[in-house]
Parts: sequence; C-alpha cells; structure tokens
Amino acid sequence: MAPKRTLADDLEDDFALDNDYVSDTEDAQTIVNTPEPAKASKKRKAETPAKADNTNKRVKSVATTDKPSGKGTTASKFSVPLEANDQADTWNKYMKKAHPGITDLELADHLMLPQHIYTTTPAPSDSYLEDLAKTAVSTGKSKNKVMHGAPQVLVICSSALRVIDLVKRLRPVSKRGVLKLFSRHIKISEQIKTLKTTAVDIAVGTPNRILKLLTDDALKVNRLRLVVIDCWQDDKMRVVIDMDDTRKDLFAIWQDVLLPASANPDYGFKLRLV
Repeated sequence: MAPKRTLADDLEDDFALDNDYVSDTEDAQTIVNTPEPAKASKKRKAETPAKADNTNKRVKSVATTDKPSGKGTTASKFSVPLEANDQADTWNKYMKKAHPGITDLELADHLMLPQHIYTTTPAPSDSYLEDLAKTAVSTGKSKNKVMHGAPQVLVICSSALRVIDLVKRLRPVSKRGVLKLFSRHIKISEQIKTLKTTAVDIAVGTPNRILKLLTDDALKVNRLRLVVIDCWQDDKMRVVIDMDDTRKDLFAIWQDVLLPASANPDYGFKLRLV
C-alpha cells in the first residue's frame, strides 16, 4: 500500500521546523601532479587526455550535486502585480492553467474582472496586509447583521504554517479573535460549531478547509469586505495559485462561491493579491 501523502494543510499549530540547511555538495578532490622524467614526455602527452577526462567528470559531478535550494532563487520569483487590470489577468491566467481542458468560452463565465479587485494607492510595505485588514474591519458595514461565522476579512494561504504566521500578525487588528482554518488542527465538525456560535472579523485558512466550510454554510460571506490571496512563496518557490494541492480548491472558491456572491447588491467585497 502506498504511504499516505501529507499535505502542507495537515500541519499542527505546535510543530517545529529544523532551520539548519546542510549542503550536499562535497568539496572536489585535489589533483596532485607528480613531476615526470624528461625522457617520458611522450608518455605524459599520451596521458593528458585521460587527465582531462577525469577533470570533466569531477566538474560534472560537482555541478550535478550543486542544486539550488529555491530560497535564494530569483529566476522563478513570483511577482505580484499592482494594477487591478494586471491582478485580474494574472488570476485568470493561473485559473486557466489549473483547468487545462477548459475552453475560452467556458472560462469567460468565471473571469475575474478589474472591478473585482480592491484598488489601493499606497505602495506595498511590510505592514501592507495589516493595513488592508485594518481598513476593511474599521469601515466594513453590511445590511446583513448576522456576524456568526461571517468575517469581514478572509485571507487564503498556501499552508498551515503560513496561516499561523499571518494569524499572529493580524491579531492586533481586531478586538475579536482571528480564526485559523486548516486541516487537523481542529476537526471540521468542531470548526463548524465554533463558526455558528462565534462573531469574527478576520479568518485565515487554506483553500481546502475554507471551501469545505463555505460549502457547509458554516463560513459565510455576507459581511465580507476583503478577500486576500496570499501569494507568499515557500522554500520551493511555490505559490497558492499555482500549487497542485491548493489551486483547484482556490479557484473553486472563486467560481462556486465568491463570484456568484459578488453579484448580490447586499455584498460589497473586493479581492486583492498580495
């Protein structure tokens, strides 16, 4: 039986990470050239190609083991666009990539438009996410007064580790607790019970768990003001909109829940890639 695959969504709140990275690249061996008698010059010439072959093999071996960790790689760096048009185009491009067989006609029914994007003037900073959330929480108003399980800010992340990190950052933004929604930290039945009895302003979670809670109507969108798509890259240079474990659920949230809700005049939320 194949071993059960552990997803990033399955991490616990109290897990520890080993931050020590050890290179698997070994130092190349030093080649010592031993002087030969002058009379053996022809023999040395005959051996020269062999030495060159050994050198090539050594260089090739080192190059093969010298693998980039991904953390400092810039070639695959994901750049979040700032303009609303570019954010919408980026979203639609990755949505189409997540559904290889979809036609342009089918995709047209699910496109994100610039009008769906939250526009902001200040340039992104280290506290950009907190500033966005603070604005949404302080100014958000809804005709629907139901607050249980109905956040004003919903942040969607790629992994449980990232959820925990952002929850810590966002706690000072709201007087109410910030909900963290991902698998195995709390059973989904317990999360549903909590959402049905708890007023919340901010929720942070992974696509799979958020989609399930939205489908069960435990997580509501009637008070939403801002949906943040966290485009943080992990050590393998993966982003939530382009990871095999997250992208289909992420775009299902948009296609099945958020896009239809955006047509409701009582709802006034916007999305933002950060």
